[in-house]
Amino acid sequence: MVNHPLQSPANPHFFQPLLPGSETHLSIPVTFFSKHIEGKNEQKTARLISDASDRIWQVKMDGRRLTQGWKEFATAHNLQIGDIIIFKHQGDMLFSVTPFGPSCCEIQYVQCLIKKEDDNVHDDEDDMENQQNTRKGLRKENNLKPKTETELSLSYDYCFVANVTASNLKFDTMNLPKKASSSKALNKRCHKIILVNKEGNSWTLNLRFRESEGSYYIRGGWKRFCSENRQKEGDLITFNLVGDGRSTPMLCICPEEACSELMGIARGKKKTKKRRMWVASSSSRQNSFVTLSLTAYNIKYSKINLPVEFTKINGITSKHEKIILMDKHGGKQLTRLVHDGPNYGRRGLGKGWKLFCEANDVLKIGQPFKLKLTWENNTPLLRFCSKVKEEPIYV
Repeated sequence: MVNHPLQSPANPHFFQPLLPGSETHLSIPVTFFSKHIEGKNEQKTARLISDASDRIWQVKMDGRRLTQGWKEFATAHNLQIGDIIIFKHQGDMLFSVTPFGPSCCEIQYVQCLIKKEDDNVHDDEDDMENQQNTRKGLRKENNLKPKTETELSLSYDYCFVANVTASNLKFDTMNLPKKASSSKALNKRCHKIILVNKEGNSWTLNLRFRESEGSYYIRGGWKRFCSENRQKEGDLITFNLVGDGRSTPMLCICPEEACSELMGIARGKKKTKKRRMWVASSSSRQNSFVTLSLTAYNIKYSKINLPVEFTKINGITSKHEKIILMDKHGGKQLTRLVHDGPNYGRRGLGKGWKLFCEANDVLKIGQPFKLKLTWENNTPLLRFCSKVKEEPIYV
């Protein structure tokens, strides 16, 4: 058997998944645009054709974006969020367009073709009814029985903002919000998820469900996705969760104009919740004070860490195994100094800290409180000073 060398297709093509915001415009991928269009075609209008219509659709271009005329094309073909559209360049800015549904099967338009605009006069009532039905985009997919409206519906109404952090980059893992678990797009039996950027490029990652927390997380590609999309620590990404609960779900980056309100809220929260680290002072007296705050992590894992710099500058070393906690009433209790964090370099308070917080009426998650470090013989002692209104120190 002769192995023929691989050749590029005569008609170059690209695909684009429909994301929120795609109703009014669609962008041609950068690579395709620079290779096949930019500098080679001076036309400001693209022409679209499909097997579902005899019409040639004129769509204006603004840079890489298909704009005026795209909405009419998408509406006539009943294109939906989650559909995948293949564009084959026939030359001279003529594109043959083939839509695929979420199941990755080509969409077949039934009953009759989409009519030309000038074919709007019919004497037969049945023809009129057929035209109205196809204008609604009645369709079925190859090798599938016709589906009901409910079965065809996709869930794409859940958006959230993901924060790129040093931690999720390091562990190549990103947690989805707990609310995502109630989305119809996700299914515990599905172990893959597709991340799609604004250009339509995709990355397939592992999707897992954490039973203990009742939430999903993705891993095995998150770091690469961020790197190839120039997302760095501290950046915010707005995702739209798309899926039908049976096929592989997608996380699509939302266009800024489509999710501007959500991004604005997230940026506001990020600004107001900016974390302040413990910083050593030139005054040894000031260095003996530290402000902590209860978090859900502290409650769940029964430990609360001390800032690394705080323990170092005050001489708390790995040799110290115990610490004394003194509450506001003067009561003392001895508890363990546990090791935690990378290479167990952090020191934290053992199980006795819960009783200590209760004795000081520190019961609410997020409540900051100030402690002062003194020494009793060779054992460190943390004395409760007061609740405070200032931002807590994060460790």
